[in-house]
Amino acid sequence: AFSAAASQGLFALCDGANSCADSGRAAAWLAKAITQTPVDDGEFINFRTRVVELHQQMLSDFPETASTLIGLHVRPQGLRLVSVGDSQLTLYKHKRWIRGAWGKVHAMPQDIDAEGHPSQLIASEALNTVHQHDFPSTSTWLAVMMSDGPARLLSDACVEGALTRIGQDTPSAEDLDYLCESLADEALSLGCRDDVSIALVWIRYD
Repeated sequence: AFSAAASQGLFALCDGANSCADSGRAAAWLAKAITQTPVDDGEFINFRTRVVELHQQMLSDFPETASTLIGLHVRPQGLRLVSVGDSQLTLYKHKRWIRGAWGKVHAMPQDIDAEGHPSQLIASEALNTVHQHDFPSTSTWLAVMMSDGPARLLSDACVEGALTRIGQDTPSAEDLDYLCESLADEALSLGCRDDVSIALVWIRYD
């Protein structure tokens, strides 16, 4: 499930536990709840506090399932990223000295155990750490948000190659949709049998 509140600069992608019947509804609820969090002008959302609050509510409202979370808060003073679980949130920065090129700057931690399963989830007993990281308000950024299915199959080179299609111009919503669909198609062609969720958020600071 993906949710956005562009006026607040809030974006979230959540992936419910596949083995649970109510996982889709739980993931949609969590993504919407994160992006509807009230925030003061100029302030960052405190993801650590908010996620714990929603975790407690989900334990009551969705006792039979759980969900991952990756999210982004865009503010005038910079970016704040959050992750819980095995979905992937990666931040790319435009390389001004190479036309159309994007370089990987940071990947949020993925909580994966030795068997490749998520080691912590929201609304499960296994919630220990809410990963949060801030970046300054400089340059041009692309946040790539993926559920674990495509994240396991799409290499950094594949993603960076797709991003070069944006070039140096401001992409339209249709451009970003096309890139998301292209990456999703690539993951499916590589044999992904999991749900495929991909979102791109483009940010430019003047």
